[in-house]
Amino acid sequence: MQIQPRLLNLGKNPHGRDFVIGDMHGCVSALLAQLQALAFNPRGDRVICVGDLVNRGPESVQALALLSEPWFFAVIGNHEQVLVSAFQEGQPEHHALMLQHGGDWILQQPRQHWDGWFTQIRQLPLAIQLENNQGKTIGIIHADYPLADWGDFHRLTADDAERAVWAREPFRQRSPHRVAGLDWLIVGHNVTEQPLQLGNRLYIDCGVYLGNDYQIIDINQL
Repeated sequence: MQIQPRLLNLGKNPHGRDFVIGDMHGCVSALLAQLQALAFNPRGDRVICVGDLVNRGPESVQALALLSEPWFFAVIGNHEQVLVSAFQEGQPEHHALMLQHGGDWILQQPRQHWDGWFTQIRQLPLAIQLENNQGKTIGIIHADYPLADWGDFHRLTADDAERAVWAREPFRQRSPHRVAGLDWLIVGHNVTEQPLQLGNRLYIDCGVYLGNDYQIIDINQL
């Protein structure tokens, strides 16, 4: 599946709070419990996920169901890409990856549901942009933003989009660089015990499928 470099601009939320969460990996019940503790209000608050809704955890079907909720948004992660590549496009290397990472859940689901999931995944943006109550601009992408300036998003190539959902080097090297044109860039993909700030990039995937809590970022507190 070739990822399209689309940007969704959600702007400022005039009705409530915006919460950004790390990789979900089929752990929906844990998320809902933590949101309840935050007095989450689906009539005004929004939740934005950094991608990887599926695999590893027990509730991938429920995670995909959240895409139909008006308060839930997500960018595409590498696990969504692999799901479509494996089971819609029939790429054998991605089929093997799915099975290695708990992706056999889809084989237990009626095939009439598959096409709807594939369509939803193909419609996911590569990145989301928000504004908090202090006027700060926040970007959300799965793994990495491969250019120096957020304002050049329209210049992203297909190869850039691939890197944006797979890259690990900036995290592993603890690169201190900042992305211009943003106050904060929130990413996941690389598991960290605590939220990790590098430059103006904030890594928040704390491995919920391992039994850890979600890191839930209220963007008005950034």
